[in-house]
Amino acid sequence: MSERKSPDSSSKTSSASSEDPRMKPRHLETRILYSDHDSAWQKKLLSLAREAVQAMIDKGAETEQSFFQEVAALLKEALAASSEVEKTRKWHFVVGNDFNVQAEAVKDSISFFAIGDVKFLVYRTQN
Repeated sequence: MSERKSPDSSSKTSSASSEDPRMKPRHLETRILYSDHDSAWQKKLLSLAREAVQAMIDKGAETEQSFFQEVAALLKEALAASSEVEKTRKWHFVVGNDFNVQAEAVKDSISFFAIGDVKFLVYRTQN
């Protein structure tokens, strides 16, 4: 399996590696940390998120922050394009490694999961 690379905000370099110090491996294994969605919806959401991460790995980003922002934007676009119903709903996407959120969400609309080291919090609010 080939190793994928994407931006890392770390300024530390490894003396044993001649690689760009801002690049680190991204793995695509999926972990569901919490979800109140049914399994079919969760599977769809994970698939869209994995595609967004893979697209940004392939495209590349200059910083970790821009990587996370682009992944969130791609996921939001993909979810809206998945059905007419989703275009009208107010979905919120938080993507990163370390974040805090205080929000109110609609029942059966929260997912917290990770794809490799990229964590996602996806929730919907009232329209």
